[in-house]
Amino acid sequence: MSSKDTIEAKLVGTFPGRFIGAMPVRQFLNFLPEADGRPIMPNVVSLEELLTGLPKFTTNFDLVDTSGCPDPSVVVGGYEFQPTMGLYKGESTRNGVTDMSAMEAWIIIKPSVQQDPFIDPPPNEDFTAPIPCPEEDLLPYWDTKRDTYPRFESTDKRSISTRAHMVACTNAFFATQFRRFGFSILLCGSWARFVYWDHSGAVVSRQFRYTSNFNLLAEFLWRLNRASPGNRGVDVSVVPVSLPESQDSVVRELLGVESSDPLYGYIVPVDTTLPNSKDSKDQPSSTHHFYVGPRPASKQCSLLEQRARSFHVWDLTQKRIVFFKETWRLHAKGTRTESEVYRELHTRRIPNIPTLEHGGDMSALGTKTITHLFGKAWWCCTPNHKAHLPLVQHRIILSGVERNLSTFKTPMEFLTVFKDALTAHNEAYERGGLLHRNISMENIGITNEGRGLLMGWECCSSKSHEELLAIQMGTLPFMSGALLDQRSENKHHVLADDLESFLHVMVYTIVRYLPSTMNTEHRNTLLQIFDEEYVIDKEGRAIGGSRKRKWLDDPERHVLRKFPAPPDIAMLLRQLCELFPIRYNFTMQVIERHTYDTRFKTPSDLLASHQEMMRYVGFSVLSDDGCSDMDICDF
Repeated sequence: MSSKDTIEAKLVGTFPGRFIGAMPVRQFLNFLPEADGRPIMPNVVSLEELLTGLPKFTTNFDLVDTSGCPDPSVVVGGYEFQPTMGLYKGESTRNGVTDMSAMEAWIIIKPSVQQDPFIDPPPNEDFTAPIPCPEEDLLPYWDTKRDTYPRFESTDKRSISTRAHMVACTNAFFATQFRRFGFSILLCGSWARFVYWDHSGAVVSRQFRYTSNFNLLAEFLWRLNRASPGNRGVDVSVVPVSLPESQDSVVRELLGVESSDPLYGYIVPVDTTLPNSKDSKDQPSSTHHFYVGPRPASKQCSLLEQRARSFHVWDLTQKRIVFFKETWRLHAKGTRTESEVYRELHTRRIPNIPTLEHGGDMSALGTKTITHLFGKAWWCCTPNHKAHLPLVQHRIILSGVERNLSTFKTPMEFLTVFKDALTAHNEAYERGGLLHRNISMENIGITNEGRGLLMGWECCSSKSHEELLAIQMGTLPFMSGALLDQRSENKHHVLADDLESFLHVMVYTIVRYLPSTMNTEHRNTLLQIFDEEYVIDKEGRAIGGSRKRKWLDDPERHVLRKFPAPPDIAMLLRQLCELFPIRYNFTMQVIERHTYDTRFKTPSDLLASHQEMMRYVGFSVLSDDGCSDMDICDF
């Protein structure tokens, strides 16, 4: 097991440069609406008196000591990171003392101010003359331009430990709830801070001494106590539902939901890019549709990676199962919504694409991030504004998606599905000018007939849009080694990156889900290619992928050669692996540069189009060596 210091460093490394501070405390209070009727403030001179006085300002919450009761969602690498205290809605249902899925906010308490993870600039420091910001209607602040910034995130070991604790709690909070944003409180010695979290980062207040100015802490808690669920960050477009008894058992069986598990209703908008339409009775069409489904399984990953979740839901109107997908998409100039992309793909008759029912942005309900708006505030100590990307929640409904790639039934079905997805990618690239940029196992689906579908177009962009192609996109385990390489000079996403991602998906899926005689040690060695740890640099880019680069630099010597796959799949893997050494083998690159002949295709040319990979995959699907149509249960 890794040491706790190592685990904490990894947690902090997943959230670099995303803390924006130090916001003036009274300005921070404006994240919540004012509330009347606040109780008279007691005198507070110690932590004990503080904890005794807090319940007066949290009358709608249960304030619970959670310090000694770990929740599995906050156990990382075998170490516990539960908050010190949790605020639960009064009489709420929760599993155990610490239940991050039911918590409204949380408090982390450290005994010493030396454990404060942040360093405030001197009081009233004015970096330059403030300039009015055009977006101050959201929250009042000032924009400024300057060349130097004071350091905000402390590099002290104790500070890193506290920051890791904060990140672990936040990861679990968002992974287990339907949340747009959330709040936490940090107490270090007799000093306090407030933190606002959303899917793009965090805004941190200046520290203040609560023993001499308890008014600020009391005001924040009272506002939180009286705020509506929406103002506390709850995603009000998802609500618990109960179906009539005659429908409940049928829907649960179709969705694979146990009788003891709750069902939820999900609001999905019509395509927000389309003009207002009318129904058959010439009445304005509904702007939203309602679906019933389970709570998605939570994943223990960084908040910044919690960008998408998808599962099957029940269409109450048409009485059928459809596919629901929710993403936090980049909301910037030049980007398009996934629903827009699907409409274009269908207009161009791109094959092997799921059918879009409808979908759109959820911005009408306020489901968009705002931390980026404070990146240039006069009080901001964070020098990098590129890491704070504006995001907006987007939901779509698709039909035709029966299963995911991991449920392939035979090697032949796997190859067929893979070929279909690659064909869709090729057609979209050649005829639509679109580069997918997020090839992953989750984005390849299987139809009821065992054919493949390429999904997950939220990251795609025009193959000529240089500005967007420079933004790192994709699912880390399947992202190309080149995009993850810190040494890469040109980090623009190109076709070869997507083709490499297809290879990573193929290898991972086969090794992970195809039964074989390979021993556990070799299998785990192969899977470690995709489980490599990553860090996020100050530009917001993931850095890592060394095992991918080492494997593809010289596939002939890699343990993958020993994987006992069926002959047709083994041959295909060898052929595909041989396409990629030119990306990572320095000797091959030098030889190619000095022996270039326009009469022949170079190794780099073979990755500049789909042709070679399509040829190999297509031949494998057509071949028949007697094992490709066997059920994987027979292996």
